[in-house]
Amino acid sequence: MKRKSLFLLAISFASSWGFCDGTTSQATEIQEVEMNHTIERQNKKFFIGLELRTNNEDCSSAMPSHKEKFFRENILAKIPNKINGNILALYTNYEGDYTKPYSWILGCEVSSLDEVPEGLVGKVIPESTYAVFTTQGGFPQGLIAAWQAVWKSDLHRSYTSDFEVYRSDFDPQKNPQVKVYIAIDR
Repeated sequence: MKRKSLFLLAISFASSWGFCDGTTSQATEIQEVEMNHTIERQNKKFFIGLELRTNNEDCSSAMPSHKEKFFRENILAKIPNKINGNILALYTNYEGDYTKPYSWILGCEVSSLDEVPEGLVGKVIPESTYAVFTTQGGFPQGLIAAWQAVWKSDLHRSYTSDFEVYRSDFDPQKNPQVKVYIAIDR
């Protein structure tokens, strides 16, 4: 229960600060941080989660209620074949670039899509090259800084599937590190 509460708190903070559209409602409190990234090749992954169709204008209001539903309905317990305890926030089905509608799906990486529970979606995260941003400092400021670095970068994004990884030991106070994977064309 503690892990759920911490993740819920984390997403509430991040979405309420407007991180999804590159702005912050409290910009004076978010320090600009020069953020480096690494490049990683990731194999294809299978993923099951709860989907929200949104855009960057509406996400600050839509994401908190979606995340609350994810935990209220105990979606984690409904996902079969989980390969670890990490929670992923998947950004996919882009209708263009980050200014257009996309799907935001909370869930887990799984070993197969043979069993997708009713009300959830199964997705294949394609094999791809990713720019990986690892958050630094406190939460949600580190996550906001990572997304601001993505939007300001000159990366050639593929807009296939991007995702955030909240490790099973994620804690916004004690272990606030999040990895943000951005699919790029190489």
